[in-house]
Amino acid sequence: MKKIIIIEIILALTIVYIIKNIPGYKNTVLILRNDIKIEREEAFEKDEKDLFMIKRYIYVKEISNINEIWIGKTYSYDELKKTSLSFRWLINEERLSKEKYDKESGYFIIDANKEFYSLTEQEVKQKLNINNLKLKNVESYMKKYGEKPIFSDFYQNYLVTIRSVKTNLPFYKENVDDENFEKRELNYTILFKNIILVILILNFCSYPYLLKKNKLKIDLEKLMPIIVFFFTDSIVLVLSFFFTKPWDYINNNYIPIYVVFHIIFRNITTALYFVKIEKVLKNFNNISQNDILEKFKRNETIMLEEIKKFLMIKVTLLYLAPLFFTVILSVIGTALMTIFYFFIFFISLLYCFYSFVKIEDNPLNSTFYISVYLLQYILFIFIILHF
Repeated sequence: MKKIIIIEIILALTIVYIIKNIPGYKNTVLILRNDIKIEREEAFEKDEKDLFMIKRYIYVKEISNINEIWIGKTYSYDELKKTSLSFRWLINEERLSKEKYDKESGYFIIDANKEFYSLTEQEVKQKLNINNLKLKNVESYMKKYGEKPIFSDFYQNYLVTIRSVKTNLPFYKENVDDENFEKRELNYTILFKNIILVILILNFCSYPYLLKKNKLKIDLEKLMPIIVFFFTDSIVLVLSFFFTKPWDYINNNYIPIYVVFHIIFRNITTALYFVKIEKVLKNFNNISQNDILEKFKRNETIMLEEIKKFLMIKVTLLYLAPLFFTVILSVIGTALMTIFYFFIFFISLLYCFYSFVKIEDNPLNSTFYISVYLLQYILFIFIILHF
């Protein structure tokens, strides 16, 4: 039961993270009134937060909307100077003094007809006859009501990379120069996100139902190969780039496609192993149930031999098969539509999940194996995209 609680918590956190952060885009303008808006100013450093400017060089820290009236609080001069590199640069370039900034900072009120700036908290409460300003960070309102979205820093870097890759691949089937390129890439990302989310949510929701009729009994002889194979596959991917000779004959722009083929074949080879083991285990049915010791010994021996043998086959296939298909595309001088790789990837992933179901009589165990494999996959893709 503890294992299921832990896996459910991890699945829930993963689902929430994907919903909130993928695709990564952020709004840049929040309209408070037709002639007044808050604009995003991106930070110079990755570890800094974006700033939000309402007037020239006046930055908003928190806002709220009460009865269609906008209330806000700006950063103090000292806060910005301490935390923002861009503001320190602004001080040096524009010679913005503390006295000049403080004259415009403080609390503000903006409604349909008028606005007030440089107020104190008490003055705002008196003007509006309220006790609580209910201020929140600007990002929460920008995300909900903002306009003119742009990709987050990660997705902007991703778009630059993917545009470069697709530009350099000869005869690529998509035009990277048309105005719909970014929209197309966003649609691919959303498609991938939604399919992964559906699988995750189904996986998450299946546990309460399956627990009514089944008891989780983890078989390490089945769980360990899932974990071992997955991390072995990642090692193979890294090591494959150290065998530089094949890459002398392949256009280096095809490396991302090699990685995609590797991801597809790690699903296929893992599935083939469990389908093979399912056939091997059928041989145990011929052993008398009374001879439990003999059955256990044969089971242990055969499983150990099979995993050693298949591990070598898998490593070889996982290196050679993606390389083979990448060489073919490189020689032909072409690439396939992005949607094709997505389609083949999900077919291979579902085949892998099918093998987990086929090898296990207990559906709760199968679901647990699928969860472990899927979470490893999401972690792997996250690392690949970020590094």
